Amino acid sequence: MKKSIRLLMVLVGLLSFSSSSFALSESEAEDMADLTAVFVYLKNDCGYQELPDAQIRKALVFFAQQNRWDLSNYSSYNMKSLGEDSYKDLSGIAISNSQKCKALARDSLSLLAYVR
Repeated sequence: MKKSIRLLMVLVGLLSFSSSSFALSESEAEDMADLTAVFVYLKNDCGYQELPDAQIRKALVFFAQQNRWDLSNYSSYNMKSLGEDSYKDLSGIAISNSQKCKALARDSLSLLAYVR
């Protein structure tokens, strides 16, 4: 009886571990924060104020779905802090703002076209 209980406990532990392994990882959360920072930068520093926040949110979810990321634990990360750090990093890149804006727009605005 004790062996079957131990075996059951081990199986439950393994199942709970394996199911949590599909949740959003720290690096994936950082990638989401980086992409969010790109859109915020485009809005605040590149003249794209007209980008609707709802469309940006849809693009972020679309990006996560395309990468097969499980967002069920998204709220367990301090996304505001991660996003602020990403925005500071992006702002600190030592190239002209116009070059930075062109590159960011070229590489990320197409994502918004998928979620219109």
